[in-house]
Amino acid sequence: MIDFAEILHQDIWNPESVTAASDDLFILDNPRFYLSGRFPYKNDWLIATLCESGSAGGVINLREYRVEKGGFIIILPGQVIVQSSLSDDFKGRILLMSQRFIESLDIGRTLTLTAAIENRPYYQLKEDAIELTQAYIASCKAMIHSSGSGSVIWDSLRLLTRAFFLSASPMLSHQQGVGSIGPYGRLTEDFLTLVEREYRHHRELDYYARRLNRNAKYLSRHIKEETGQTATDWIDKCVILDAEAQLLSTKQTILEISESLGFSSQSFFGKYFKRVKGVSPKEFRAKD
Repeated sequence: MIDFAEILHQDIWNPESVTAASDDLFILDNPRFYLSGRFPYKNDWLIATLCESGSAGGVINLREYRVEKGGFIIILPGQVIVQSSLSDDFKGRILLMSQRFIESLDIGRTLTLTAAIENRPYYQLKEDAIELTQAYIASCKAMIHSSGSGSVIWDSLRLLTRAFFLSASPMLSHQQGVGSIGPYGRLTEDFLTLVEREYRHHRELDYYARRLNRNAKYLSRHIKEETGQTATDWIDKCVILDAEAQLLSTKQTILEISESLGFSSQSFFGKYFKRVKGVSPKEFRAKD
């Protein structure tokens, strides 16, 4: 995996905006950086953005989002960032937490917010939620800049972050979850959400039709009418997007990538990829 923190250090225009706790937690205050050309990117961090003015935009997996003042968006590890941008007048905070740091919190799937984030990662916060988030970030920065030992700072950051997420979970559940940009109705949104969650294990239209209690032909026709693309096209797009991101932004072998996407063999993955993209995974990686 190419280190996202390393990318930040290479492309950030105002390095003074970065507060770092080793290589596991970064806080960016009003950052300016340019990441165009590095996407799609297979994200291995938890990335949370609080927008205080201006806007931030991007595409996560298959969904486009635009975060405006008071907006809070969380990108989870394992999701694919297709593109990302900040407006010229953007002001806000961006938090990056490594997998190692997240696992050290010992929250895991008991964090009830996780499932909600997967479905709706963008929240339009009320004032109390904004103040809580700002206070948490300020406390983390103060601890990082303190004169304590590394182990004391690490433990303190863990406690602060654990407390924040546990308190934020019920609070955010009452905030307004904002869907992606797009004119789609509930059935299409439910289909896309399910595909984003299950594509590593299921590529069959019948599976998604059963899960949504719809006839496969009806579901396919509905998705085509509403999006202009077939349901199978959307499934292929999700699988291939993940494959492209891993080929471009990780050092995993093609066999490892095929296994991560649930293919029974590297050969089957290669044929699937070439059918959709017109080139083999090896040729696609070599072109970059």
